[in-house]
Amino acid sequence: MKKELSNQKSIYIHMDNVINNVVTSGITFCDFMQGVPAPPENILLIKHHFKDTSYNAHTAFHYLESSDLKQLKQAPLMKFNNFCWVDFEDVELVNQLSPQEVAELLYLAHTGRHLRSPFYYKLQNNFVYLTKKDGRYNKVYYRNMNHFYAVLSQAITRKTEEIVHEKSFLMPNRRKGVAVPPSDLLKKMMKYFKEGACISFAHAEKSRTQLRVPIGIDFDEDLSELEDSSEELTYNEVAAELVYDLKRSEWIYIEK
Repeated sequence: MKKELSNQKSIYIHMDNVINNVVTSGITFCDFMQGVPAPPENILLIKHHFKDTSYNAHTAFHYLESSDLKQLKQAPLMKFNNFCWVDFEDVELVNQLSPQEVAELLYLAHTGRHLRSPFYYKLQNNFVYLTKKDGRYNKVYYRNMNHFYAVLSQAITRKTEEIVHEKSFLMPNRRKGVAVPPSDLLKKMMKYFKEGACISFAHAEKSRTQLRVPIGIDFDEDLSELEDSSEELTYNEVAAELVYDLKRSEWIYIEK
């Protein structure tokens, strides 16, 4: 049975290591920008609804520069519907894109699929970010997959803080920061991410000393269902647990 989500807690992940893309639910653009080791300096907007942007006449795409991105990552999630972009180093490189490459970018934004490599020599891009509803169903291509684990680490930290501090809003000075889970620890779940997995904060168990978060696998439905639904997918098996020691501020990974 599905459970209606008013405020999504869990993180869903389906990874394709062959073409370096990751489909996620529960990870936002803000998580991405705060977690990625080398945030993009400029982004070429291949689908968007923003007003304050710069315009590139050669491609007819709009774009945002570094100063714009600092403001954008603080914006409400509702502004990120149909938010698709690719990063680039310099506008002069954008002006070198061929009509074929512009067409490929349009196809990426329209279908969420690549025709050729999504990493363009001319743009020197490290990412392609595709979403219709940011944080609910995102597809991101990473040139370096280590960057994904850094983003995931940020999202896990944020969601852990929400649970650990949910009853401490009256005593903010007593809040203790949550340790960031190491990327090497999260990589132990890679085999489950390849088939589709859920870091189920919705079913986390908290005691005085620990927070235990199950890693769910074997879904009855494809993760693509999350794109058009506001419901939680049900998993049939718990493969592992991600455990946070509240006293030691340490993360532990336990296989079932």
